[in-house]
Amino acid sequence: MKKQRPKQFSLFGQADKGILLFVVDNAELFLSHRLPIALTALNSGYEVHVAAPQNFAAEQLIESYSIVFHRLSMNPEKFGFFSELKTFFSLRRIIKEVKPDLLHLITLKPTLYGSVIARMNKVPAVVATITGTRKIRLAPGSEKENLRQKYIRLLYGYGFKHPNLRVTFQNKDDRDMFLDMALINKRQIALIRGTGVNMQQFHPMQEIIGTLPLVLLASRMRWDKGVGEFVAAAKQLQESGTKARFVLVGGTDPTHPEAIPETRLQDWHNSGIIEWWGPKHDMPIVFAQAHIVCLPSYREGLPKVLVEAAACGKPIVATDVSGCREIIVNEENGLLVPVQEVENLAVALNRLLSNPHLRFEMGQRGRQKVVAEFSIGHVVDKTLGVYESLLQI
Repeated sequence: MKKQRPKQFSLFGQADKGILLFVVDNAELFLSHRLPIALTALNSGYEVHVAAPQNFAAEQLIESYSIVFHRLSMNPEKFGFFSELKTFFSLRRIIKEVKPDLLHLITLKPTLYGSVIARMNKVPAVVATITGTRKIRLAPGSEKENLRQKYIRLLYGYGFKHPNLRVTFQNKDDRDMFLDMALINKRQIALIRGTGVNMQQFHPMQEIIGTLPLVLLASRMRWDKGVGEFVAAAKQLQESGTKARFVLVGGTDPTHPEAIPETRLQDWHNSGIIEWWGPKHDMPIVFAQAHIVCLPSYREGLPKVLVEAAACGKPIVATDVSGCREIIVNEENGLLVPVQEVENLAVALNRLLSNPHLRFEMGQRGRQKVVAEFSIGHVVDKTLGVYESLLQI
């Protein structure tokens, strides 16, 4: 029988269920992807903390919800010996100060270092969320890449032996990869697909009549999101006489190795091949203007943008890769195409552009799938259920 821990006392009152610390590599993504879980936990009796790299605007917004923010020294995209040591000790200091009852680690570096520190410091309960495996591959690469893979697996192999840990996956492919590498066992696994969508905020709207069909790619502007293939397909369709608008929505990330330079995006925009709208925070309004939503990504955990698009009743064209397959049933609510194949992407887009009835039917089925499987309430309930099973409350 589990030993009863004394009730914790929060900065804001009594934390009946204990202290919950989220560790993430991006404060803005915490706000866009994890805030509903954090607020539900806060309202149900947890004291909630977040550790993330410095971001002044996001920090202020997080703290406005009565969540305690801790600045974490971390560069999520670059691996270097001294920077990794700095990250490790920065996170260890935060964990020792907060003394969490439950640690929720999200994305690669937080799960790597956080699980190791949690085991070393006997943190009572740990949830590690794998949001994708782009940086974890079974196939051999360069000598430097192979060394990094050994480093990652070594840390996971130690950290995931924590006696009270669950690993949550967004798709079955990533789950199976970790099982194949013998980094986890089946009893540690929870499959929670995505971060959920607000069905009232993202809802179907009729296509705007009398305008050119609009094909939308909304993502961070990176090569590995398939932006280059999208632009090439748009150019091919335009040259063949297809009348449509092709729009990119999203900001640049100069620190990411796959980032597309802003000058390149602006050149595409000026040439008329695509329209680049930059980052947008009113996505329901953006989706309302779209006839098709496209994401020709090379690999995903579970892309939130496709769930939101389906909730808005939009047909989807995406690559047949992990994550996208969790949302799209090919020929039912969208079309799956091979990765990095421009010709197939153009054919799929043209098929939907030329068939409004097919767009409507696929959009309807996509909405039904999201209501049944991806609502925010569904995801929050499953996540809080994992928390309470670990804490036995």
